[in-house]
Amino acid sequence: MKKITLTNATIIPFYKKNASDPDEIIRIITPKDNSNLNSTIVSFNVETKMYDKSDNKARIFEQCTIFAKNDSQVSNAKNIVELGAVVEIKGYERQTKNEKTGKYYSNIIVESIIPISSGVPQDENPTNTSNVDDLPF
Repeated sequence: MKKITLTNATIIPFYKKNASDPDEIIRIITPKDNSNLNSTIVSFNVETKMYDKSDNKARIFEQCTIFAKNDSQVSNAKNIVELGAVVEIKGYERQTKNEKTGKYYSNIIVESIIPISSGVPQDENPTNTSNVDDLPF
């Protein structure tokens, strides 16, 4: 496992199978009573620009996982992980083999997440459009 730091990572929704499905930003998996898992799994996706340069259009998409030990860590993750939020992520990369397909996929195990900017407002119908007529052009 290698240490990794993602700067200026933008939170994006999970892939949708149908276009009519709502955007899913965060997935929370709680442990079952009979399982040996003692932490809640919080999963989300991010994208970063390749080589961390603003003029580069190529992007890298990563899946991130937080193993939350208590409810306060879960609520803290819910507050930070919003659509369009820019964050800095520190953790390590782990590759796991999918037993059905036999292919490997990478996952970032998050040790710390630091918000840089807040997410995009979810209001699709803006209420304050009166300033549009006051524009000088």
